[in-house]
Amino acid sequence: MSSCTEETPTVNDDSSALIKGEWILEDWYDSVPRDINNDGEASNNLFSQWNGCKKQSVLFLLDDRTGKIVYKGESNNPKCPPGFETNNFFRTGPWEYNEESQLLTFRGDDYLDSYSVIELSPNTLVLKGSGFLTCCDASISYFTGGYLKFRKE
Repeated sequence: MSSCTEETPTVNDDSSALIKGEWILEDWYDSVPRDINNDGEASNNLFSQWNGCKKQSVLFLLDDRTGKIVYKGESNNPKCPPGFETNNFFRTGPWEYNEESQLLTFRGDDYLDSYSVIELSPNTLVLKGSGFLTCCDASISYFTGGYLKFRKE
């Protein structure tokens, strides 16, 4: 069944306020053991298998619904773009949080990237999926599943 009207997602200001802020990535895991770095050892702990540029980063979800991922690792990390230094950042697409569907969505010019919010509390954010942080990394077989766990700064 289709509809001719387009509904605007429900956004609750309280939950949106809760999701805004600085989130430190502290874990990436999956319920199924995986060998994403192709070393022959499968594990539920994906964080230990990943050495990407964005691993040592802080996710900022800002009041104006923009976002950025600020790199906190060492300058000139070979996993980062050339010349990328500590406190440089990647921009995310504009974001919105829909409390009813429990989805955090980033909208780019040519993409829509949605993540199920598994847990949201004043100090913890757990997302199902990892695409915006682990995307496009050949060293982990381009895997973008699992769960990302963040701690509020």
